[in-house]
Amino acid sequence: MIPIFDSLCHPTLTGKWLGSDLDSTFKKLKKDLKTYGFLGANAVGIHGVEGYDHTHFIKECSKNNSLIPVAGLNVHSKNLKKEINEIKNIGYNAVKIHPRFNKMHYNDTLADIFKLCSDKNLIVFYCTYVHSEIKYYPSHDPFYYLINILKKTPKLKLILVHGGDIQLLKYAELVRFNQNLLLDLSLTILKYQGSSIDKDIQFLFKNFDRRICIGTDHPEYSHELLRKKFNSLTLNIDSNKAKNIGYKNITKFLGINFKKLF
Repeated sequence: MIPIFDSLCHPTLTGKWLGSDLDSTFKKLKKDLKTYGFLGANAVGIHGVEGYDHTHFIKECSKNNSLIPVAGLNVHSKNLKKEINEIKNIGYNAVKIHPRFNKMHYNDTLADIFKLCSDKNLIVFYCTYVHSEIKYYPSHDPFYYLINILKKTPKLKLILVHGGDIQLLKYAELVRFNQNLLLDLSLTILKYQGSSIDKDIQFLFKNFDRRICIGTDHPEYSHELLRKKFNSLTLNIDSNKAKNIGYKNITKFLGINFKKLF
């Protein structure tokens, strides 16, 4: 069985998830990673969600060697430089920016954040899923807004979380020509099964294996479901391609020492 490294999961300090009945405890996550053959996971915090706090979150992650902590950045902080310095000093090597959850307006703030993170060698997980109620829905194309900002921070290492969802191939072509970008298929790989997006994912598995990674978006989707989906998608592709997608691309991009995971 080819191992998987979960590119994106959301254990929370409360163990709850957005008013649902889903189990988002660290204990459940640890159990599921082991049960379904996962090397580990990026444990990604989201500012303002389920009591998230930089210090307490990384402390919980440190109890499990297989979890890589990703800080949930407060994009509305009055002193972004101070907060990003604090995140780095605490021990994080990556931050998550979630425009939709944090009701972020598309403006120069994101350019400032990208530059500060780039200066501190912090990898950015950037959520590309924009769908929401109409008052928060972008009225222009977030793709080109992102392009304009990336031009100002060409050295920033950026993971495109959820791969642009329904614009998957458009984002894949961006990643193709920029080695500092990685396309993450969490949520998208399971959300759009049976659709044309599913066909696009099959295409990427066969033809784009060195620039993509996969994840659950736990607790939204389970590790059992992702394991089954990964196994079905890799039945007829080269094992080296499957390993790239399953764990090699993401761990290399993050500079993860495998000894840390065991």
